[in-house]
Amino acid sequence: MKLKALHSILRFLWISAIIALVIHFINFMANGWKVDYLLNFKPLLSNFSYAFIIGFLNIGFFTWIQRIFSWRTHPVTLIALGIPGSVILSVLGFFIGRVIHSVWIYGNSFNYFLANESFFSYLFAVFIALIVTLSFHAYYFYKFGVNAELRAQRILLENAKAKHKALQDQLDPHFLFNSLSVLASLIEEDPKRATEFTTSLSKVYRYVLDQRQEGVVTLSSELDFAKVYLNLLSMRFEDSLEYRIDVSDESYFTVPLSLQLLIENAVKHNKVTEKHPLHIKIFKTDEDLVIQNNLNV
Repeated sequence: MKLKALHSILRFLWISAIIALVIHFINFMANGWKVDYLLNFKPLLSNFSYAFIIGFLNIGFFTWIQRIFSWRTHPVTLIALGIPGSVILSVLGFFIGRVIHSVWIYGNSFNYFLANESFFSYLFAVFIALIVTLSFHAYYFYKFGVNAELRAQRILLENAKAKHKALQDQLDPHFLFNSLSVLASLIEEDPKRATEFTTSLSKVYRYVLDQRQEGVVTLSSELDFAKVYLNLLSMRFEDSLEYRIDVSDESYFTVPLSLQLLIENAVKHNKVTEKHPLHIKIFKTDEDLVIQNNLNV
């Protein structure tokens, strides 16, 4: 922690030195490119003291209040404290810088310094402090807004991934158990149909394995899978389940296994018997893909 703080101070010293050099060079041009001014270390040292003191006070102040308050939960408090606090500290830093400039660098007495100070000397400092502080807050509001949007998108993405994973993993183990039971019966009763059933069952699990890592799939592939899945259910319920797929435009995308989930729910929450057959219809409206079934309770 101490090493990090030392690194921050050293970095800020370099930044202050660069600011001082830039200001010194600008003043050098404003003074007619006089070499004597360029080689004079006193203005350079004064510029460094202003940059370092004002910057150090503001950075320390903002670091302190942002440890107590968060931009996410207390933005108004940070503005209410930040703007006047920064202006006051900037004026204080400007005052300290002027003391160093007049007394320490140029050798004037403190009384002489005070006698030549005026209120108007600090108006420029207040103006600069307001501009810098408002820019700082505008930047943090922008940064907070971007971060908030990123957090919201990240949450949506994680929710989508979780739902997607649930869809991929939701092929009910009971489905496999029931399918194997049906297969065992068909092997004895109707070997040809048993072969068809085995082929369809392998296609179902092959689709699940193939699409496990996919975010979306084409509607046509999902409909093909739904047909295979519905055929298995029809054989399982001995034709007590009937279905119809009426989708002409298949040039869309959907989440893998989303149709299977809805079909499984229709079977799970309804009676499927010879007296009470289940009818499932899949069709498309202008805006939606609809999975519709009759109610057998």
